[in-house]
Amino acid sequence: MSLSLNIGQFNSLFPDAESDKDGEAIKYTVEDSDYRIYNPTWQSGQPVLVVKMDHIRGGATDDHVELHITFDTSNASMVSIEGTWEAGNDGYQIPKVVIEVVDASAEILGAVGALETAGISEAAAQSAVAVFDGFCKLFNTLSELIVRMSDNGGRFYFTAVVCHTVNRLNSCVSVK
Repeated sequence: MSLSLNIGQFNSLFPDAESDKDGEAIKYTVEDSDYRIYNPTWQSGQPVLVVKMDHIRGGATDDHVELHITFDTSNASMVSIEGTWEAGNDGYQIPKVVIEVVDASAEILGAVGALETAGISEAAAQSAVAVFDGFCKLFNTLSELIVRMSDNGGRFYFTAVVCHTVNRLNSCVSVK
């Protein structure tokens, strides 16, 4: 005996969902939070269904869940569920490497022009670096605060999305 997943039935259990990721997932909205559920796949040669889900967070990176659901091959009942949850960060950040590259470029340009400007360009470059670094620090701090203040409960509700997905998935698995 082998197990079968009716993907059409599974997708139909998400009313108002739309196709996403070139048909590899569905996406739907609950209040003002978006969620993506990738088409479940069987783990090679095993009665284990793998399903990935995202809480799509505008202004920050997404939260991700990956479940591995093991089924009994004689009656298609769930035997076990294992999973991982990865929280997205709390806002877009200007990476340290970008800041360092801009700083180094400004310092090089200041040093190159120092002979012609009697050192004024070097001092201006140092000021520009200080202002740029300050801006980056402020941006990174504010970005995190704004995302935290604007959280609409979508992360909290993601737990319910995962539970509903498991229930819907269970109803779509059968023995062939």
